Amino acid sequence: MYIAYNNNGEICNAIEDDIIKGGEYICPLCKNKVIYKKGRKIQSHFAHSKNNNCKITTYKKESKEHLEVKKNLYQHFKNKYSDVQVEYIFKIDDSLQIADVYLVDKNIAFEYQRSVIPYDSIKQRTLGYEKAEIKLVWLIDVNKFVKELRKSNEILYIRYAPFVDNFLNYHKGCIFFYGYDYENKAIVFYQLWSYNLKKRNAICKKTVCKLGDVDFPLNFKISKDNLLSQIYRKDIENYIYVQLKYDKTVKNKLLGMFYNQRIELTNIPKVIGINFNEQLLFNTPLLMWQLEMYRLYNLGKSYGEIFCKLGNYIKFNSSIYINSRIKSHALEKVVKEYYKILVNT
Repeated sequence: MYIAYNNNGEICNAIEDDIIKGGEYICPLCKNKVIYKKGRKIQSHFAHSKNNNCKITTYKKESKEHLEVKKNLYQHFKNKYSDVQVEYIFKIDDSLQIADVYLVDKNIAFEYQRSVIPYDSIKQRTLGYEKAEIKLVWLIDVNKFVKELRKSNEILYIRYAPFVDNFLNYHKGCIFFYGYDYENKAIVFYQLWSYNLKKRNAICKKTVCKLGDVDFPLNFKISKDNLLSQIYRKDIENYIYVQLKYDKTVKNKLLGMFYNQRIELTNIPKVIGINFNEQLLFNTPLLMWQLEMYRLYNLGKSYGEIFCKLGNYIKFNSSIYINSRIKSHALEKVVKEYYKILVNT
């Protein structure tokens, strides 16, 4: 942590102020004693003693990387705007929240996240900013949570960690998220397109803005290109083979669905396995919801009946940016388009 109080109740900022080592300082939240630490290998900061119960250490102790990113963000925006706060404390109902960096002039807060925390915690903190009417930008550590597999021209093939699901955004059929490149000190914008049947594999366009060039509004543009990748029969066969490799019994839901519909694994209808970009938002595997919809259609169910059934069948990944209205829109788009394909097949 960078902010503490001295014995006179004055705010001490470990980034800017000349702090006396060995002095007495207290935490703004718990009012317990904190220790000022400084050295050649560590960033100057305040730290609690062990076994304390301060809320600031609820999740994990901040790493040196986290401290450095907060410092870099703070110093960059301090040079641009007159009122910038690091570890800004604000009250929501009966609890307190801390923003990593808060731009008072713009009413925008930054939260940098490089450790995995529960979705409920992310949602609670996000709702806190909404109640306080503070705009929030989450920046996740792309060096830790995103792996770049290969690049072809401007197109990047990536695999991202499950934690990234919490921050996926959906707007007019486009899926994207923001990140922070700790190694290169840059804010990164990833726009995603579904690539194959493997979860969290995607084609993307990556836009990088060096921290020194960052200003508001954030100048990241959504591409109108459609880079949705086709899923080939071989990809489907390989996917099914991997599923069967681990479970060949009737407990295998995918195998059971093929069996119940009397579909031979060597003769899967071409209408099964059509890719949709929204699949990146779904927790339910693409083959399973398409098999279910294929079954309902062959039973003569109407579009309305199929939509209601799929609304309960398809499960979404958790994301703070995707509410019930957005889910309904994404679901309607997918079901309507796939229904048209079934009708025309």
